[in-house]
Amino acid sequence: MRRWRVPVAAFFLMARLALGEGQGSGTVDEVVGTWSGASVCVDRQAAPACNDEQVVYEIMRSGKPNTVSVKADKIVDGKRESMGDLEFARDAKNGSWTSELDTPRVHALWRLTVSGAKLTGTLTLLPSKAVVRNLDLRRDK
Repeated sequence: MRRWRVPVAAFFLMARLALGEGQGSGTVDEVVGTWSGASVCVDRQAAPACNDEQVVYEIMRSGKPNTVSVKADKIVDGKRESMGDLEFARDAKNGSWTSELDTPRVHALWRLTVSGAKLTGTLTLLPSKAVVRNLDLRRDK
């Protein structure tokens, strides 16, 4: 019976990693916190009104499983200005966090990915799939 312990343990470890339950997988604990950095326009033809911004994202547990609330602020004249709040759900396929934005002006998908103390992301217009914004944020200490 002892000879099966290592293969069985390896199987369960691989299964956890495949399901996105390992390090760098997008768990709630990894993403909760305050993040700040740059939000940069990458396709001004698709989004001509887009402006590069310095941003602060406060990410909190939402109370729902695998879901977080994001309070997004931009820095204007050295002060935080609210851009709104969104709810992000964990994408179990790749461990990222997504939120669909559907307003009278825009239909888009936010995707955030955490890697240690770095959070990157994109804003993709729907249905065109044009990526119009990239995020590069660091965890505040």
